[in-house]
Amino acid sequence: MFNKILYTFSAKLLTAILNLLIVVLTSRYLGAEGRGVISLLMLNITLIMMCNNFAGGGALVYLTTRENFSQLVVPSYIWAFISASTLSFILTAFNLSPPEYLVHLLLISIIYSLNAVNLNMLLGYERIKAYNFASLFQVFVLFVVFSGLLFGDGNRSISSYVLALYVSFSSGLIATSFLLFKKVHPLPKKNLWDVLKRLFSNGFLVQLGGLIQLLNYRLSYYLLDFFHGAAFLGIYSTGVSVAEALWIFGRSISLVQYARISNTTDLEYSRKLTIKLSKFSFFTTAAALIPLFLLPANIYVYIFGPEFGHINRVILCLAIGILAFSVSGMLSHYFSGIGKFHINTQASAIGFIITVAAGFGLIPKYGMAGAGITATLSYLGSTVFQLIVFCISTRTKLKEFFPENEDIKFVRNEMKLFFQKNTN
Repeated sequence: MFNKILYTFSAKLLTAILNLLIVVLTSRYLGAEGRGVISLLMLNITLIMMCNNFAGGGALVYLTTRENFSQLVVPSYIWAFISASTLSFILTAFNLSPPEYLVHLLLISIIYSLNAVNLNMLLGYERIKAYNFASLFQVFVLFVVFSGLLFGDGNRSISSYVLALYVSFSSGLIATSFLLFKKVHPLPKKNLWDVLKRLFSNGFLVQLGGLIQLLNYRLSYYLLDFFHGAAFLGIYSTGVSVAEALWIFGRSISLVQYARISNTTDLEYSRKLTIKLSKFSFFTTAAALIPLFLLPANIYVYIFGPEFGHINRVILCLAIGILAFSVSGMLSHYFSGIGKFHINTQASAIGFIITVAAGFGLIPKYGMAGAGITATLSYLGSTVFQLIVFCISTRTKLKEFFPENEDIKFVRNEMKLFFQKNTN
C-alpha cells in the first residue's frame, strides 16, 4: 500500500508544484483582476463537472468492478454532454459566468467531464499509476502551453489561459481514453435499467454531497466577487490555492485508501486503516503548514506580484480549517468506500449551512478575512460531524485518533515493504 501512496504522492506533488507555478504566472502577468476572472471560470467548470459526476463520479469508482463496462461508460458519457450544456447556460443566465465565456465554458466543461469519467474508471480498477500519470500529464500540458503563450507569443491575456485549457483538457482526454480502453475488464451484462438505477442513485448521493461541499469551498468566491470585485477575489483565490496545496498529503493517501476500501469487505481492516491514515495525514499537513506562517508578506509580493501582499492573512484564517479537512478527507473516503455516501452528504450539508450563515454575515464587512474564517468554520463543522458518526458507527474511541508507537511501526513496515519490493 505504501508503494501506491508514495507513487500517488509523488505525482500529486509534481501536480501541486505545476499548479502553483500556474497560479504564480496568472497572478504576476494577468494581475489580481485577471486572476479573479480565471478563478470564477475554473469554479464554474468544476461546478459543471461535479454535476456531471452524478453519473460519472465516486459511484462510478464503486461500480466499475461490479458492473459491465459499456453499461457504465456510455450513459456516463451521454450525461456529460447533457449536464455541461444545461449548466453552462444556467450559470450564464444567472450572471455567475461572464456571457462572453459561454461557448468556452460549454466546450471545456464537456471535455473535462469526459476526462473525469475516464479517470474515475481507472481509479475503480485500482490502476493508480495510470490515474496519476494522466492527471499529471494534463497539468503539465497546461503549464507548458500557457507559458509558451505568455513568453513566446507575448499573449498576456485571459484568452491565453483559455486556449491552454483547451489543449490541456483535450490532451488529458486522449491520454485517459488510451489508458482505459486498451485494458477493459469485461463482466457479464445485467439488466440495463438496474445498472442505471445503481449508477444514478449512488451517484446522486455521492455528488449531492460533493456539490454541496464545492459550495462550501467556493461560495465565498461568488460573494467576494459580488461585494468586493474580481481583484479581491483574485488575491483571496491565490491564498486559497497556496493553502489548499497542503491537502496533497491527505489526497494522496485517501486516493489509495478509497480504492483499497472499495475492494474489500473487511470493515475492521477499513476502520483501522482509516484511523492510521487520518493521523498520518493530519501531522504531515501540520508540518507543511508551519513554513507558510513564517514567510513574511514581502516574500508573497515577490512571488505573486505587488497586489498580493495579504496572502499570508488568508492562509492564517484558513489554517485550522485546512488541518481539519486533512482528517475529513480520510473519513469521507471511508464512508464512500463502504457505500455509505449519505453520511458525507449530511456532513457537507452541515458545512454548507455554516458557509451561508457565516459568509453573508462576515464577507460583506470583513472581505478576505471573513471568507477565510467562514471556510474554517465550515470545514470544522463537517469534520466534527463525520468524526462523531465514525466513532459511533464503528465503536471507535476518540483516543484512538491520538498518535501512538504502533502508528510509527505501521509507517516503518510499509516503507520497508516498499523498498524491499523495489530493490529485489
